[in-house]
Amino acid sequence: MNEAAESAFKRSLDDLEGVDELSLRVYRSFLNALRMHRQLLFAALAERDTHPGQAICLRFLAANDGITQRDLADALHLARPTVSKMLQALEKAGAIERRPDERDQRLTRVHLTASGRELETSLRAVSAATINETVGALPAADRRELERVLDALNGHVADAIAARRDARAAQAATDGEGSARPAPHDGSRARA
Repeated sequence: MNEAAESAFKRSLDDLEGVDELSLRVYRSFLNALRMHRQLLFAALAERDTHPGQAICLRFLAANDGITQRDLADALHLARPTVSKMLQALEKAGAIERRPDERDQRLTRVHLTASGRELETSLRAVSAATINETVGALPAADRRELERVLDALNGHVADAIAARRDARAAQAATDGEGSARPAPHDGSRARA
């Protein structure tokens, strides 16, 4: 998000009704921490000429070598053309190889090369360094407290997601009841 968009977003938070000031300040701080951590990680990866999406892809491939390109896109929650483009760049850099599936030629499997494994290992070290620079710089007691608070927040977020999912499912079931019933047959329709 660029600075103008961030500024507009922050101003839009000021207009929220029904949110107490403390909750709003905490939310802003939380978003700011996410944004700043993302900037730091992007900068650290850029020093290695790597995009964060590629780092995530390589990390996933290190644990799932030989996954199909389609399953990789699904696992990363990215569109297939986006993953295809990312894989082209990684293939050009010599980090991965794409090979047809031995049993089903319609499928393409993605494999890390030795160079790709080395790159993934070095990118993991970059991630570790950023965590140590940021979260690791906090005193242990603060880290434990932050973990406790974030775990509680994550629980509330998970509950909100589940409630929305359940409400959508209930609404879909209700909507489907009316259309799923056959129309009553009273014999009044003319036969063709």
